[in-house]
Parts: sequence; C-alpha cells; structure tokens
Amino acid sequence: MTGGSSPLFQDFFHNQVLICSFFSWLSAQMTKYVIDGIRYRTWGAGNLLSSGGMPSSHTAAVVALTFAVGFQEGFGSAVFAVSAVFSLVVMSDAIGVRRETGRQGSVLNWMLDTVRDWLEEMQKKPEELNVQDLKERVGHSPLEVLAGFIWGLVFALLFRAA
Repeated sequence: MTGGSSPLFQDFFHNQVLICSFFSWLSAQMTKYVIDGIRYRTWGAGNLLSSGGMPSSHTAAVVALTFAVGFQEGFGSAVFAVSAVFSLVVMSDAIGVRRETGRQGSVLNWMLDTVRDWLEEMQKKPEELNVQDLKERVGHSPLEVLAGFIWGLVFALLFRAA
C-alpha cells in the first residue's frame, strides 16, 4: 500500500448517509442535554449520553438514516425497506419496552427507598442492602419519539439539499 489513507477509511468518512445519521443523533443528543439541564438542573458530563428525554436521539438517528438511504438508493429499494423496518422497531421499542422499563425502575426505586427507611428504623445500615438505584429514564413518550422523527427527517432533507 502506498502513502495516503486507505479507500476504506475514505469511504467511511465520506459516507453521506452515515454522516447524516450521526449528526442527527449528535445534535438531538446535545439538544436533549440542554433541555434536560434546564428542566432538571443537571449538567453533568454523564447526561451527554443519557437515554430518554426530548427529542429521542435514537429515533432522530434511525429516521435520518432511513430517509437518507431513501433519497440515495430510492424509496423502492430493499435497503430502504430494511432501514424503514429497523426504524419502526427502534421507535416502537423506545415507546413500549424501554418506557415500561423506566416505569418499573421507578416502582423498584420506591421499594428500595422504603426498605432503606425500614432498615434505618431498625438501626441497621442501609448500605448493607448494597443495591444501586435503577435508571428510570430509559424510554420515551410518543411526543419525544415524534420530535425525534421530525428531527431526523429534517436532517435528511438538509443533507439532501447540501
């Protein structure tokens, strides 16, 4: 191999579909960070990659991917169909399974707090329970997914126009 970068490297970083999807996700994630920071007064670095919140960055990424593929390969192509089904699964999962997991986390955290209070009343150390609180914000409301859908579509349209 001669000097310069490899074709694989060049192809990867010039893939407009991938770039569109990535920047849709990144911008949605940064927007969510700001919205959550204002709403919950939390600005930790860990929140930059958090799940849940407005808009759904996962939805934004897969919708941008799907529409960018459609614009590039055609909306009748097999790869568009695969991407569209993938997007529907991600959005359904965000609203259904992941949202329900967050609700269960809320209930379990309430139960853990109750047990910790009971242990303190019994003059035991709550640390002996040795259980971390569960994440409660892992899914999305339908509105958050809709916002992610619009976000991803707008990014695909912007990248198509560029």
